Amino acid sequence: MSSGSTTPADLFTQKTDTELLYFLENPDLYHADVVAAAQQELHRREVATRSHLTEAEEFATDDYDNEPAERRWLVPAIGAALLAVGCVLYSQFHKPSPALGVVPKAPTELQSVELNVLPTFEVETAAQVKTEPSLLPAKERTDKKPLGKYLILAGRFWKAEKQAEFLADQVAIAKIDSTFPGKASLVYDQWRELTRVLVYNHNLRPMMQERVNMMHDIANRRMQSLQIMRENYSLGRPPMNSEVLKTLAPVEDMLYELRGGKQPTRHIDLTMAR
Repeated sequence: MSSGSTTPADLFTQKTDTELLYFLENPDLYHADVVAAAQQELHRREVATRSHLTEAEEFATDDYDNEPAERRWLVPAIGAALLAVGCVLYSQFHKPSPALGVVPKAPTELQSVELNVLPTFEVETAAQVKTEPSLLPAKERTDKKPLGKYLILAGRFWKAEKQAEFLADQVAIAKIDSTFPGKASLVYDQWRELTRVLVYNHNLRPMMQERVNMMHDIANRRMQSLQIMRENYSLGRPPMNSEVLKTLAPVEDMLYELRGGKQPTRHIDLTMAR
């Protein structure tokens, strides 16, 4: 949790280059001030955006093209000379050594290690997003710009939700290890980034906005439950407790509605972890 003294500028200094570039690549999802602040932070770090790279490349080309013709041979000639000298020195100081009685090393035995990683659910998320337009009224499906924004938000929601369901499933069947806090943090960050986007007005159509509001409610409940589970684990307690179950109680019905009245392919019985 960040302290109350954190300023808006601090939020951008704590972002990675990839996260800042994401703001620039998706300006429609963010307020113009957010995009400008991200670009300013990238400039401060001297991280070139696509436009800066293009300008730099053009500048380098112009400099060479404006160079006097009689001087253009200089750099290639110097490079060729240095290469020749390097070859001579290498041949002098890297002659094969006489064979010594070196005992060959025994080949290293590769051991298989089970990687307990958090799936990304890219395929499942794409399949879920593909069904989203069919769950909207016909007149909203034809409004391309709001629909495009809505599908981006829905994609981020379903990716975080499927990871949250997977993690809750592992907790329910007691299949967690020391990687649990890290996984919980990753999923929490997915939800946090989504909620930061949802606070803006995306000018969605009524049914789109109603569904996004429901997604926002689920995101807040998931974040709260992840914080509780992570704290319980750090204290040596079972991650799932009555407080988590109470927080997540309405989520199943909301997901049922968001899926168009369809049950998920794998039902997670959270009561097993009581």
